[in-house]
Amino acid sequence: MVGNDLLLKVATGPARELKPSCVFWTNPTGQMCVQNFRPGENVYYAPHTYSEYTIVVCLEGEMFKAQSGATSYIGRGETMFGNPGVEHSSGYLARNGKPCETICLTLEPRLVASLTEEFKLPLVNENNCAAFLGKVQNRIVHECAQSIADELRTAQPGHQIVIETLATRLLVETLRSWPRANVTTIPTDRQPRLPRRDFVRAYEFMRWCRKENFRLQQLCQFLGSSQERFTRLFLASTRHTPASFYNRMLLARARDLLLNDGLSIKEIGFELGFKTSSHFIAAFRREFAKSPQEYRQRPALACAGSLPSSLTTENSRLPRQTGGNRTPYQFATATG
Repeated sequence: MVGNDLLLKVATGPARELKPSCVFWTNPTGQMCVQNFRPGENVYYAPHTYSEYTIVVCLEGEMFKAQSGATSYIGRGETMFGNPGVEHSSGYLARNGKPCETICLTLEPRLVASLTEEFKLPLVNENNCAAFLGKVQNRIVHECAQSIADELRTAQPGHQIVIETLATRLLVETLRSWPRANVTTIPTDRQPRLPRRDFVRAYEFMRWCRKENFRLQQLCQFLGSSQERFTRLFLASTRHTPASFYNRMLLARARDLLLNDGLSIKEIGFELGFKTSSHFIAAFRREFAKSPQEYRQRPALACAGSLPSSLTTENSRLPRQTGGNRTPYQFATATG
């Protein structure tokens, strides 16, 4: 199933025209899901946890993942794994004037477990699963990912058959090329969580929705989920309720906008959908313990050299890696 379902029809203000940043494909069994992500701007995901594996291939720009105290980056042609039950934050960054584009293959853990013997992965049982560390650069994997992106964009007759074949090849070549020294085991994650596809779609909905228009009922209707189920699984994935998570996203974007001296505090509050400046200022102070004006006047290097606190993670299921990590960039926004 292919879905260009992030052409959101939420009320975001009359001047904003939304373009889809994600296109999805899911195989009939639901064990594999492909996402082509082209956000058109830098996007940052606050700490969250999936129950699935992910294989992320960078086609343009740069992508990073912060987990267990380490931050790893991949550029064009490089591939990174995401492991189930491991809390992480991530970002998709433009480089050399080109916005980031990735292909992400999401895999059910039982599918990866079924390949353990054939690919000589660490033995797994009901208490442990394989975990893939580091990154690889493989020409065939990159070509498969690029071809998947092309098929999703053109949607020619038979494209779903082609995408499933390419996704399977991408999985096989990634497992073949992954250094076995970088494959370990972690405890099996049994916590029910929001499926990655639903999390990404919810995140995009929140990213585009003005505060005055945000309604949990509308979000759940967009996702085709009950409010009780979505709230429970979202809390398990992020440690926050949807409303709390949305407000933190909104205020992180405010922090980004405050770097633009050409915008007044009143204009920023209006842009984000706050009804009054006093409402915006009070909310900002609660989140960051200072007013927007005080934040704007802070020294320029106050947030340089490390990830923002809202992009740090507490989960330590993965072994801590040393070496090979770049100094994180200075981030103007925490969640995007």
